[in-house]
Amino acid sequence: MIFENVHMIYESGLSGHVYALRGVTAFFPAGSWTAVVGSNGSGKSTMAKAAAGLGTVSSGRIMKEDGVLTYIVLQNPDSQLIGETVLEEVSLCLAADGSIAGKVQLVRELLEQVGLHVPLDTLVTTLSGGQKQLLNLASCLAAGANFIILDEITSMLDPASRALVLEAVQRIHRSGTAILWITHRPEELGFADRVLAMEAGQVVYDGESRHFFYPQDGEEGSPCERLGMELPYTVRVVRQLERKGYSIPERPVHARELKEVVRALCLS
Repeated sequence: MIFENVHMIYESGLSGHVYALRGVTAFFPAGSWTAVVGSNGSGKSTMAKAAAGLGTVSSGRIMKEDGVLTYIVLQNPDSQLIGETVLEEVSLCLAADGSIAGKVQLVRELLEQVGLHVPLDTLVTTLSGGQKQLLNLASCLAAGANFIILDEITSMLDPASRALVLEAVQRIHRSGTAILWITHRPEELGFADRVLAMEAGQVVYDGESRHFFYPQDGEEGSPCERLGMELPYTVRVVRQLERKGYSIPERPVHARELKEVVRALCLS
């Protein structure tokens, strides 16, 4: 998917034109994981909806390669659920052909893939917020999506549920599905191959997540700090270790990498 000089302008009765996106140019390759971060009003959710075809581009264009099928999961876990049971919800997204038994087996496999371990006749209304987001992910897979847009899908979840959803998305990504991950949580950026930072509808950073958190030679602070965002706990720990004189060649960006760094320091 390619954004080419995309502008999205909304009409406002008070201030006239409001620019939600200002000349955004970005390329999202097949199989990639791009995280988009920014404060409220920065344009990140507008970018998500534009990528999903839910908004009208004022100028510029959004191009999709042949065979790219995009689906979006929204912030509120309940906003997209229409089935009464887990089986019904996922089945609604499956192709019409195939036997009933075959469909049931496929639903079981999709639920296993996202880590939702509940009986098929479970009422959707009884699921937790995290389970509902896992169900939404399973429905995307049932529809054959190979480019999934996730618009702050962990923002209404508790830490344990956020971890389960992130694990599910990592498994989906490893299977070759492209991920566009919209978030306001810097600690979630380390799972992505690449970070786009948004400010006032514009892309103000486009690069590797590691560089986003750690200053390069000659830089005064990291891009994350220069944009006024809080560093994740993992990065704060590493920066403190470096100030104490420890050399950490491969700077970690999430907890499992930090665990290995600490283990190596303890053994050295």
